[in-house]
Amino acid sequence: MGFQNIFSVEGKNVIVTGATSGIGADVSRGFAEAGANVFLIGRREERLAALTAELKSCGVQTGYAVCDVSDREQVTAAVRAAAALFADAIDVLVNCAGVTGKVKIGEMDASEWQKEIAVNLTGTANMCDAVLPFMTARKTGRIINVASINAFVASQTVPRHAYNASKAAVCGLTTGLAVTYARDQITVNAVCPGLFESEMTTDIFENKIVLSTYNRQVPAGRPGRRGEMNGVILFLAGDAAAYITGQAIAVDGGYLNASYL
Repeated sequence: MGFQNIFSVEGKNVIVTGATSGIGADVSRGFAEAGANVFLIGRREERLAALTAELKSCGVQTGYAVCDVSDREQVTAAVRAAAALFADAIDVLVNCAGVTGKVKIGEMDASEWQKEIAVNLTGTANMCDAVLPFMTARKTGRIINVASINAFVASQTVPRHAYNASKAAVCGLTTGLAVTYARDQITVNAVCPGLFESEMTTDIFENKIVLSTYNRQVPAGRPGRRGEMNGVILFLAGDAAAYITGQAIAVDGGYLNASYL
């Protein structure tokens, strides 16, 4: 296999959840531009339809399903639709769907806790559970779970306790799945973004004081830019990463490695 080919995702069949905005939308575009077929999953049909039409201009197969990933029945139906489009050959799953809150655990009602755990953790597990039979049948597959650096560090000013817990659990789930399915030639890895612009981080980007404080703390001196998650995700989806599994890779401009003092 040539050097260039091991980094190619051309022709691979990819499912992306949380595809209507942020990292999910960006990586869907990245895969399509690289020649991969992309099936989009999200909750907002108008956005899904618009992005599907956009990706078709890349000359790849694409489709979508409206789906709440916390609902197992909806997930099963969505993955079956993707499998029908891809003739049961699902090569890659990217779990981007996520929500966050800003409530201390002592002030959080049960529904708020359950919502974040249900989408961030159970939704990731539901998607993995639904695609793994297709991957094990073919003895190949790549699962990439989008966690967060908030799995490892927490804000001193904005409590995100359910988010911290759910993203740490996603990293634990990633480790467990990686060990179990490695002999089936299926890799399972997590990527942990630092601060990137998205609907969930709008308030940070609009607060110049908070943003400038972050920029002083992060060694790169800035937040992540649109599309800067694509490289690591596409790499993990390709043959070059065949022997990488069970990892949680921070994409954070050095934030986790730095001290302000």
